[in-house]
Amino acid sequence: QQQHQHQHQHQPPQLTVRPKTGMALLFFPSFRDGTPDIRTLHKGEVALSQKMIAQVWVHEREYRAGVPEGNRQEDAVEGVERERERLGFR
Repeated sequence: QQQHQHQHQHQPPQLTVRPKTGMALLFFPSFRDGTPDIRTLHKGEVALSQKMIAQVWVHEREYRAGVPEGNRQEDAVEGVERERERLGFR
């Protein structure tokens, strides 16, 4: 637990991945003990055409949702709407 708390004290560098047909992005959103890993907080961008997403969740033991404090989907709604307008979507 100490190790995880230390890693949370600074902002990790951002990673941007450009989509490419036939490629996939795989990441593990938590440490082995189930503690959320803030380095994997992510968002999807608005698609200019078709967008396909697949998710597979694999659990080694009983699942308990673990969302970092202050991370709520509702907080993103306003930003998503601004981006939709900026891109000309109605």
